[in-house]
Formats: sequence, structure tokens, C-alpha cells
Amino acid sequence: MVGLLADLPKDRNVILIVPTEKEANLEGFFYIPDYDVLPTENIRPSWHVRSRRIFALYQALKGQLRGVATLRALLHYVMRPEQLSKTIVELKPGDVLENPEELFIRYGYERVFNVREGGTFSIRGEIIDFVGPDGVPTRVELYDNIVEEIRRFDLATQRSVERLERALILPAREFVLHDTTAEIEPVDEQFTGKYVDGTILDYNVEFFIVDRKSVIDHFSSFERELRLSIPSDELRNVYRKYAIFEPEKILNVAKNYEGTLVSRTVKREEPSSFEEVVAPVLSEDELQPGDIVVHKKYGIAKFLEIRKVETNGAIREFMVLQFADAVLYVPIERVDLVDKYIGDDAGVKLDNLKRNTWSKRVQRVKKNLETIVRELVMLQHIRSSIKGVILEGDPELEQSFAQTFPYVETPDQLQAINDVLEDLASEKPMDRLLVGDAGYGKTEVAIRAIFRTVVSGKQAVLVAPTTVLAKQHFETLNERFKDFGIRVALLSRYSTKKEREEIIKGVKSGTIDVLVGTHSVFNDVRFFDLGLVVIDEEQKFGVEQKEHFKKLRANVNVLSMSATPIPRTLHMAISSLKDLSEIKTPPFGRKEVQVHIGPFDERIVRLAIMREVNRGGQVIYVHNRVNTLYDVFERLKEIVPDVTIAVIHGQQPKSEFKKAIEAFFHGKVDVLLCTTIIENGVDVPNANTIIVDDAHRYGLAQLYQLRGRVGRSDKIAFAYFFHPKHVSDKVLERLYAIKAYVGPGSGMKIALRDMEIRGIGAIFGVEQHGFINDVGLNYYLEMLNDAITEYTGQVVSRVDTEIEGIVGSIVIPEFYVYNPFERMRFYRRIASATTFEEIDNIEEELEDRFGRLPESVRNLLNMARLRVYLWNLGVSKAKISDVGLVVQFKAGHFEKLSETYLFNERENAYMFFLDVESLINSLSKAKARVD
Repeated sequence: MVGLLADLPKDRNVILIVPTEKEANLEGFFYIPDYDVLPTENIRPSWHVRSRRIFALYQALKGQLRGVATLRALLHYVMRPEQLSKTIVELKPGDVLENPEELFIRYGYERVFNVREGGTFSIRGEIIDFVGPDGVPTRVELYDNIVEEIRRFDLATQRSVERLERALILPAREFVLHDTTAEIEPVDEQFTGKYVDGTILDYNVEFFIVDRKSVIDHFSSFERELRLSIPSDELRNVYRKYAIFEPEKILNVAKNYEGTLVSRTVKREEPSSFEEVVAPVLSEDELQPGDIVVHKKYGIAKFLEIRKVETNGAIREFMVLQFADAVLYVPIERVDLVDKYIGDDAGVKLDNLKRNTWSKRVQRVKKNLETIVRELVMLQHIRSSIKGVILEGDPELEQSFAQTFPYVETPDQLQAINDVLEDLASEKPMDRLLVGDAGYGKTEVAIRAIFRTVVSGKQAVLVAPTTVLAKQHFETLNERFKDFGIRVALLSRYSTKKEREEIIKGVKSGTIDVLVGTHSVFNDVRFFDLGLVVIDEEQKFGVEQKEHFKKLRANVNVLSMSATPIPRTLHMAISSLKDLSEIKTPPFGRKEVQVHIGPFDERIVRLAIMREVNRGGQVIYVHNRVNTLYDVFERLKEIVPDVTIAVIHGQQPKSEFKKAIEAFFHGKVDVLLCTTIIENGVDVPNANTIIVDDAHRYGLAQLYQLRGRVGRSDKIAFAYFFHPKHVSDKVLERLYAIKAYVGPGSGMKIALRDMEIRGIGAIFGVEQHGFINDVGLNYYLEMLNDAITEYTGQVVSRVDTEIEGIVGSIVIPEFYVYNPFERMRFYRRIASATTFEEIDNIEEELEDRFGRLPESVRNLLNMARLRVYLWNLGVSKAKISDVGLVVQFKAGHFEKLSETYLFNERENAYMFFLDVESLINSLSKAKARVD
């Protein structure tokens, strides 16, 4: 029997066995998780689980493991120590690496084009990227098969950041395949006994068990339910034979531990090696054949293909666009002229090149935009002329408060916080829009703003569209502010008459610092000294409700928040007239939600709830029919009798609702059974399983919002979307579409897919759907941005010089960048570049990520430099000839490109006699000479 933590051996491998995973968060111990998927789910264990399990074995092999795990987590078959040691590859510059593709596939890595998460690898020519169980994004550059250089790279930018002395390649799962052509089902990765026969007992480990009875009870209960949930005898037999070995083998050698254990409560600093770091989205989806597109000069067409054309040995690539009456070939280097059409594509008509139908529509939209921009600029001018209250805060106190945030701020989040605090410290009243996907940390930005306001001696009010969300914010603010003496009150329809009277009195007298509620807080409330209004989910409020806010915006600081992501072009347009911050990066450690779709099955429901509760989590169960909600409640009590359940819906008595929601927020109940009243804004990091029993009734955007209620901690989250046995193919297509929308930027894709472009109307206060459909969302936003830029006296930053007579190939070959979407993105970035510096950065990135530049890529970059150079000199069109350049200037422009030149009056063109090749070479060396 061991009584103290210090008594545990320090010079050999030790594993502490705890009853459930909620007890595994212990200071000084490496957490070894059990598989987070079930045999009934054809999903491979997550990388979070696989990486930690493999790294634990790696530590044990070196005699350095001090682990903590449940009994079941230790019972899976693993490689024997001698097998694992043979699989470990350590690379140094000068080493030989043979057949890297075969190596990574055998080790269980997934091949991708860009490595953005653990367990994946990429091979691009002589560049190899991978992230293994040590969590280091590693780039290996080969010369033939010799390791030339090893670098760590940034998952977000894909750029190298530092040189490394070595690269560690470990398997990505607990077994290694010898046949690289063998394909195994994801579910087979749970049945490791098919491939290996080793156990954790082979690794010279001493086991200590905390509360032996509880460990055995929890293991037996969960294991019994799991086996009962397996639907077929065949799978049940496979499970018995290959999933886990007999628990007695460990229980018989484990010593009892009765000492004191310390839970890990330290603030999370940088993401550890064992957390999936997810990169922010870099761009929206690129074009695919069959897409409806907009050519900015000719109109709406269908994108057919990219076609190579060879002339005199030189290769060019063209986008082939089908119009109503003709086919147009667009040089790929001018892909900046073509965008995906986003609008009502069901009724869209292709433009007719001969009839010039496009230009008439464009002129109509431009005229409409002029009116909108005039009004917006006038509002902006009025707002900028009003002086507000300067809120300087207390730097020392604010620094102490920032330390209470239990997570690490993302760069986007820090920037947004700084933006808001600078606004509050200025004499101009803040009117900032904060945009970010669900769960990306907008609330923390608002909390810092509220804290600054209160310590500056002013009051703040936070307004939310629903009572549940208001309650959520109240709980969060109360928890964060309790140690700083800040008084927070919640005013909602569930407040009693007496509570309401006391709150209104406290707000008026100034004894209440922060008021939280729905829009009704403005009806009867008078503030003592209001300094800040925070409006969450502003797009959820109607026109009449927004009138309340407009009355306050003249001289009160206003921070509006929205979870509707916005395209880059809309970002540009808004930021010209409205202060805007956008959070695009998910918090460190955010995991992808695992989605299960299928007919309703009580066995799966029971097991899903048990799995979540066993690991110390909570469950949200959504049933969106109040009349049968309590029938579901009674049934849940029967199938999971050991868990506590609370019920909420919009029609229940105030006291009942308040009691239930508080119990869930404070972790006092295991399951929250509710209607879609929780759809927007509810953030309970401990709730990491959501079950929707009638998912066929929801649209794609609603399903996305519901899924977003879980996955807000560093645990893998699960979303179960159940449907009746017999549903239409259309319903199934919609349900399965949610699986495609994962990772950063999904909100953007959902918004565009579901045509939620009404968000633009909400932001600008105008309805513009007809005009958007005329020209497509992307081009509409570009025109809007141009109109704002011109109206405010700024210069539109875009290069639009046409160059003809290009000599040599100007393509990105498939052998260099084989992924067609990535090639298109680089073409678009090069075509859209407006400075030499941008082009230089693209060139450096290409060489870093893909190796030495082929001549045709260097030609493409040089041609882009020539376009930038000529555009800055006022050239609208140029043609390369044997003796120089034939140039047409924009109206009012002329630059002497050489001392010798001729003017053709009929063509309104100049012939400059010069060596074009020498000019291009000088530009490639000039870097950012022309700004």
C-alpha cells in the first residue's frame, strides 16, 4: 500500500489507475486516454488519443513514463517493446531516407496535400511534411534520398520557422502494417489484437490503483453496456478476441494507492505537443469544373475546365468559360478576373457576350451602391464628429484580471482585445463589430471591454437575443468578476417582480455595475452612468429592437458581436466604414467534433451518455417538440437510470427553467434535455456530447449551430444526429453534408451554402438580395469596396494591366504543385498581387514548401512583376515585341520607359525600344522598389 505521491517510484515506469477519465487530470502525470470511439461507430480513434498512447509507449521504452489512465485504457493490445524500438526513426542532416511514402503509410499516417493536423504527411517533390506523436510540425528537405535540412514549420502559414537538429518519426497508431496496399476499416483500429500481441505489461511498469472497487465497478458497467450495444454476433466475436485482454492481468499486479492526488489546475500556456493545433482557414474553396462563375468584364458563365495550350514550344494554361452564346478562354494568370458565383444559382442565366447584357446590370448595381455608400459615409462622418468618454482603465488591475483567463489567447483574439481597449481609451465613441465563428472567443473580448469600463467608473450592459444566452453570459461574468468586487445583475422574463424592481433601482443608483439581459433591458431601465453597450448576436435582433441601440450609439461605446462569418471582401468593405475585428483562428487544442448520423437507436444513446458521463462530461439532448419532451425524459430515466437529467423549454414556469439551467451550467446534472432554445450561444466547455433525436427536421445551418454547442474544450466531442428509418434521399444528403463542414472556416462555407447573405443586410441595414443575385456576392462586395474607397478619396489597390506576346511557358506544373486547388490558389495570389514584396513572399513560400522553382514558375512570377511595374506607371495594356514594348496608357498618364520611342496616333500606343528581358531581370532583383 502506498500512502504518499512521493512514495511512487521515480526511477522506473509508473502508471496510476483511476476509476474514470475525469480523475485523470493529475499534476505530474502523463494522461493516457482510452479510445474515444465505439465499435458501433466506424470511426478511427482520434489523433488526440492515438498520439498520447503512442507517446506513452515511447516514454515507457525509455523508462521515463509517469502515467495516469483508466483500467480500460490499459487493456488494448500494443506493440511489444522490441517491435516499437525497431519502428522509431530518428533523422539528422546527412542521413538516408528510403521510400518515405511507404514508411508513413505503413506507420498509419494519412497522406494530404497540406499538413494541418497530427497523423498526416505530405510529399511534394523533395519536401516532406508531417506531424507525429511528438506534436512537432516537421519539414524534411531531401537531395535525392539524403536528408539535406530539417525545419519546423507553421501549420497556419505553412512556412518554415526554424531549423531543427533532428526529426523523430513514430508510428501514428499502436501497430504497423507491413503491406502498404492493405486497407483496413476505421473500426479495425480499435481491434489492435488483430495486428499485435503485446500489452502494457511488457513495458516494465509498476501499477498503482486508486479506489480498487470503484475502478472495477466503472469498468464492468461500461464494458457490459458496450458489449450489449454491439449489433452483430460477428462483430461481438471480433471484439471479444481482439479488443482488450483480461483485466485481472493488471488488477492482480496493481498495488493499492490511498494517498493524496493533486488535480492539474495550472493555466494552459502554449499548446502542448499532444494537442491538435488547428490552423485558421486560408481562403474559401477554389473553383471546380461545373461551377457558375463571374467574369468581372464579361459576366456570368459556367467554368468548364483548365486547358493547356502549347504554342511554339511554350505552354500556357487557360480557364475555359461557357457563356450563353460563346466560349471564352481566360489566361490562368488573369484568374483574378474570375470568381465563384454566390447567389440564387437556381434561377441564374448565363450572359450573352454579343448582346452585352452584363455591362447594363453592372451599371445598375453601381448606381445603387453609390446611394448606399453616400448614406453610410454620412453616418460615419456624423459618428466621427461626436466626442465620447475616454476610458483609460487601470493597467495594473487589468493585467491581474487578464491572468484569470484560464486559456491562452489566440493572436486574433489578442488583436481584437487590443482594438477594443484602444477604442475605449480614445475620445471617439466606439462602434465596433466583432465577428468570429462559434466558440472562437468573442465573449472574452467583450469581458475585457466590460472590465475596462467598470474600473473606469462607468456602467456596462450586455444584451443577448435569448434568455438562455443572457443567463449564460451572467454566469460567466459573475464567475470572472467575483474576486474584483464588480456587481453583475441579470434581468430577464424569469426575474420576479421584486427582483426586477431591485435591479432597476440598483442600476439607476449605480450600485450595479453590469446589467445582462435581453433587449427588454432598455424598456424600463435608467442607467446611473452608462459607458458601454455590448450586443451579442446582433443579427438576431429585428429592426424595431435595433432602434433602441441606435439611440445609444451617438455617444455611448457600442461593441456588437456576430457569429456569422464573413467573406474577405465583405471584411474589406465594412472595415472601410466601420471598425471591425475578426477572429478567424480557433482556440488552441480545439478538436474536430465527431459526427454520427443514422436511424434512432436507444442502445447508442445509452452508450453515448455513459461514455460522456464516465469521462466527467455532460450531455445536451435536443428534442424540439414540447408536447413530447417529457415522454423523452421518462424514457431517458429508464435507459440511463444512473445519470441526472434536467429539462428546459420556452414554455415552462420561470422558477423551473431557472433552476434547471443553473444546475446544468454549474455541472450539477449530467444531461440537459431541451428544445432548440440552446441553439445559439450556449457555451458549457464540460458538455462534449450532443444528441439530436429528430435531426431530419433541421436545415444545414441549424445543424451546424447545434453541433457548435459542443467541442469547446480540449476533449474530443461527439454529435449524434438521429433520423427515422425511412427518410428521403434529400434529407440524408443534407444530414451527411454536415460531415463535410469541419474545421476552421466551416461557418463561412455553411453561410454561403445556405445562402445566409442576409447577414449583409443586417450589417448595413439595407436589403440588397436582388442586386447581389445580379452580379454574385463576391463581385458585389468588390464593387461595394471600390465604391467606398473612391468615395472616401482613396486609391483602389488592384493591378489590371493586360500583357500580350508573352514568351516562354508561364505555368505551375502538376509535378511541382500537384493539388489542383492549391495550384489555383497560387495562380490567384500571384494574379492579385499589387506589390513586388507580395510576389517575393510568394516566391519564397513556393521554394520553402515545394522546392526549387521550375523555369515556367519563375517566368510566371516575373510576368507578375512586370504587370505591377507597368500598372504603377499608368499602363493599361502592353504587348511584348522583338524590339521592345507596345504600350497603351490609362487616360492622363505617360511615362518614358526608354529614351527611344515612337507614338502611333491611330492606335493611341507608344512603341518603346528596350530589352524586355533585361527589364524583367532588373525587376526580379529590385524587390519592393515600386510601392
